[in-house]
Amino acid sequence: MDNKIYIIVGHYGSGKSEFSVNFAKKLNTLNKSVCLADLDIVNPYFRSRETRLSLINLGIDVISDTLDSVKGLDMPYISPAIRGQIAYNKKTIILDCGGDNVGTRVLKQFDDLIKQRDYEMYMIINVYRPETSTVEQIIDMKNKMEAESGLLITGYINNSNFLRQTTVDDVMNADSLIKEVSKITSVPIVYVSALESILNKLPNDISGEKFEINLSLRSDWL
Repeated sequence: MDNKIYIIVGHYGSGKSEFSVNFAKKLNTLNKSVCLADLDIVNPYFRSRETRLSLINLGIDVISDTLDSVKGLDMPYISPAIRGQIAYNKKTIILDCGGDNVGTRVLKQFDDLIKQRDYEMYMIINVYRPETSTVEQIIDMKNKMEAESGLLITGYINNSNFLRQTTVDDVMNADSLIKEVSKITSVPIVYVSALESILNKLPNDISGEKFEINLSLRSDWL
């Protein structure tokens, strides 16, 4: 049974929640028993809880706040059921965190339980966002998120884009930059994510496994 914990972190607006929702669906198609936990108590917009009903219909558990809200509810706390799921150790859990090191701070309350399990913490990177546009900025943010959470980043996800105006060259340029980050930090690039129209045009030797994004949270947002 695969009961690993996947923690998704990154800069504000980098695409954490969109990736988390798509990742939950992918794991579900692989017959995993999946729970998606929305830990974003920083930003009330574009959170994975907004897809709660559609995910539940697929057999995916979704946990966020104590009222099981879907959108429009901005309360700075999360459901105690999240800690219970982590301790339960029976499901594959995706923890969708808020942006930057502020968003990863919430993980500190679970780090004792997470460290007892097999976990991956993936940092979503969009090099076209203002605070992750250079090698130095990305490494600085990685270090801050690790310090706040007490956990280690184990993989990078290249989700670099200009929304629907993204080109193959945009993704390839980002690949070169993130490769340098990977080399310096000894952390691998595990996925490159994009819309199908872009993904199909990327070369096979691009860093990371190709991961198709289907938009769920906003029709014109990646």
